[in-house]
Amino acid sequence: MRKAIIISQNSIRILLGIFFIVSAVMKVLSLDTFVMYVYSFQLFPLVLTEIACRLLIGFEMLLGVMLVLKLRYKLVWWTSMGLMVAFTLFLVYTAIFRNDDNCHCFGDIIEVKPVVSIFKNLAVMLFFLLIYEWKRRTHNTEETEEEEEPKFRFKDLFLASPWYSKTAKIIIYVVAGVLIFVAAFVLFPPTAIYNKIFSKHNLVATPVYEKALNDSLVYLHYENIRYNEAEDTVTFQKDTAYCQLANGTYIVPVVSAGCKYCKQSCELVHNIFERNHLPADHLVIWMWGVNDAHCGNFLRVTQCWEHEVYRISPQLAIDMVYGTFPTFLVVRDGEIIDVFGYRGVEENNIVDYVTGKK
Repeated sequence: MRKAIIISQNSIRILLGIFFIVSAVMKVLSLDTFVMYVYSFQLFPLVLTEIACRLLIGFEMLLGVMLVLKLRYKLVWWTSMGLMVAFTLFLVYTAIFRNDDNCHCFGDIIEVKPVVSIFKNLAVMLFFLLIYEWKRRTHNTEETEEEEEPKFRFKDLFLASPWYSKTAKIIIYVVAGVLIFVAAFVLFPPTAIYNKIFSKHNLVATPVYEKALNDSLVYLHYENIRYNEAEDTVTFQKDTAYCQLANGTYIVPVVSAGCKYCKQSCELVHNIFERNHLPADHLVIWMWGVNDAHCGNFLRVTQCWEHEVYRISPQLAIDMVYGTFPTFLVVRDGEIIDVFGYRGVEENNIVDYVTGKK
C-alpha cells in the first residue's frame, strides 16, 4: 500500500514539474506578447517589465526542474504553492476588473480565460496539497522494514560518486539556475535593452525606427479623413503605405489612442501648427490603438484629422519608444535629429524645426 502511495506521489510531483516547465517554455515561445500583456497593467516601465518577465519565466522553469529532480523538496514545495496562490489572486483581479480573453499562462499558444485559469490553478494547488498530506501520513504510519520507502532516487547516481559533497551540490544548483536564467536573457534578450545599446538616442530605439520606415506592412495609412460635425464623428479610408519623411522636417508623435497625455499633447501641437500656419502634412501621427474606432475617437478629440495619420502595430510603438507615450520625433530628411516627451513640447522649437530655422 505504501509503495503505491509513494509511486503516485512521485508521479504527481514529476507531472507538476513538467507542467511548470511547459508553462515556462510556452511563455518563451510567445515572449513578445507575454511582455506586452504584463506591460498593459502599467506596473513597471518597459525595460523593467521585460526583465521581470524573463526572471519570472526562468524562476518557473527552475522550480519545474527542481520538482522533477526532487531537489530541496520542502523549499520548492512551499515556493511553488506560494507562486500558485499569487498567480491565482492576480487572476481573480484580472477576471473582475479586466476579463481578458487570454491570461497568457501558456503564452498565446493556448488561450485560457482568467476564470478558467483560476480553476486550473486551484486544481494544481490541490495536487500539491495531496502530496503534502501523503508525506505527512507516511511519516506517521508505522511500517515494517520490508515496506520502507526505496532509498534509490535519480540523484543517488551523484550521491554514490566520491566527488559528491555539500559544496558540489551547491555548485550543481547554482550552475543549473545560472544556465536557465542566462538562456532567458541571452537567447531572448530584452528588446528595450538591446535597442538602447545600439540606439543613437536615449528616448527612441533608432534601429526599430529605421526598420519601420522600410516596411509598409507595419502601417495602416488613414486617407481622406473627414470630420462630420453633425454626428461629431471622424471617418476615413485605409490603405497600407510607406511613410514618406524624406524631404523637409517633420514632427512625428508616437502615441497611444487611449493615453490622456497623448491626446492633450497632440491637441497642443495641432494648435501650434494652426496658429503658426505650418504645413499640416508635416505633423505625422504614428498611433496604436485597440481598433479603428478607438483611433478615430483620438482624432476627433485632438482635432488632428487634417494631418497625416498612420496606425502602427502596438509592438512596434512600444519597442520604438520603450513604452513611453507620448514621444515626439523630430525627423529631417528621414533622420531623427531630436526627441522630446510630453513636457518637452515648446512652440518656438517646433516652429523653428519645421521652418528650417533650427
